[in-house]
Amino acid sequence: MPDPAPPIATDSRPPKASPAGRFAAMLALFSLPLSLFGIGGVLGLIAIAIASRADVRNANPKQAFATVIIGFFAVLLGGIVASSWLIGPGRYEPPSVIGMTQTGRVTTLDDGPFELASGDGRVTLVDVWATWCGPCIASIPMLEAIHRDLGDEVRVIGISSESERTVRGWLERRQTEVRSGTLAASALPTYPMATGGQTLPDLVRATQAYPTMYLLGPDGSVRQQLVGMHDLPTILAAIRASSLEPDDAAVEGR
Repeated sequence: MPDPAPPIATDSRPPKASPAGRFAAMLALFSLPLSLFGIGGVLGLIAIAIASRADVRNANPKQAFATVIIGFFAVLLGGIVASSWLIGPGRYEPPSVIGMTQTGRVTTLDDGPFELASGDGRVTLVDVWATWCGPCIASIPMLEAIHRDLGDEVRVIGISSESERTVRGWLERRQTEVRSGTLAASALPTYPMATGGQTLPDLVRATQAYPTMYLLGPDGSVRQQLVGMHDLPTILAAIRASSLEPDDAAVEGR
């Protein structure tokens, strides 16, 4: 009877990483602490790119996976640090449009023309918003109250650069929720709305943060600019300041 074949020798040691894999692992380890200074995010991306190569993954899959995970956290942390450095307090200043005159008109969803310069002594509050913007939606009850109670002093219009279909769909869903009692009536805007698909005012196209409210004097000149969500007293104070003629506002501000 023939002798049984000797067992095939197997190497139980983990596979060795390729030079590229070792370099990626070291780069990922260095990128993590450096991400506290922002630059680590770039190094993390490089480490992920190298670790994702087929030859590196095949040489040592576990090391490649660990490198990708470390690199991902380096990118995440580096992005947070970099963004806080770029737009942190005192670093980001939205472009000021104070003094810009808006004398054009927009067409509202009910096909009515809306002149940005009221010409009748009233202030115009232009709310630049979006259907996906939580703070924008949270501001609607305040704007609805202003539209309802201060119509003799101020006109309110919401303008979104989104398509008419998107805004109409959002309004229809909102109306359904109000009718079912899920939302209060004040959550559904009844003031005029305008959307994209038309030539929007310069100040709308220049808006970089949502929501942004612009207070226009009767002549269409931008007198106040409120970036982000604000409480009702702040909005009312801006309306009052915008209702004054420039010389009167300067005197009152002294």
